[in-house]
Amino acid sequence: MHFASYCICVPVTTQALESVRSSGRAGAYKDAHPWYLAQELLSRAREEGELLAILFVSGKPEEFHWWARIEDIDVEAFHRGTWETHCTFSNLKPVAAIFRPLDSVALYPGEEQLRREAIEPVRQHRQYLNGNLLRPYAIAETPAYVGFEPAVPADPSFGEGVEEPPA
Repeated sequence: MHFASYCICVPVTTQALESVRSSGRAGAYKDAHPWYLAQELLSRAREEGELLAILFVSGKPEEFHWWARIEDIDVEAFHRGTWETHCTFSNLKPVAAIFRPLDSVALYPGEEQLRREAIEPVRQHRQYLNGNLLRPYAIAETPAYVGFEPAVPADPSFGEGVEEPPA
């Protein structure tokens, strides 16, 4: 299976990611905003035999540090105007330093733009993420590193001294 062309980006605390990292690279994200569209995107991805990624932003300055595969999104509506979204994920992986800046990922374009790009030889300018576009979550184009499994190098000393990003 491969990842959908769209993904979810969310801001999290460094402590929350450290807790997930230490517990085995699977976890849950909770938000007081209803993620109805994200829930629909997960359903669409499943119907098309795809996976949906979630990219986590943390730190000062805000940067991507980790990404994971979304397992489920559940939205509960409580009394008038209150919700709780639970997003479970697994397979937490670090983002390489070169891909950490927010503006390395673009917002997902609208259906009309995607259709135009498919039938006309034109690619319009993309709007790249910034801190104002992240809350409560952003729908973005899935970066190329998501789902990429690097080949194991023949030289066992390759990659020595490379540190995982801070949580």
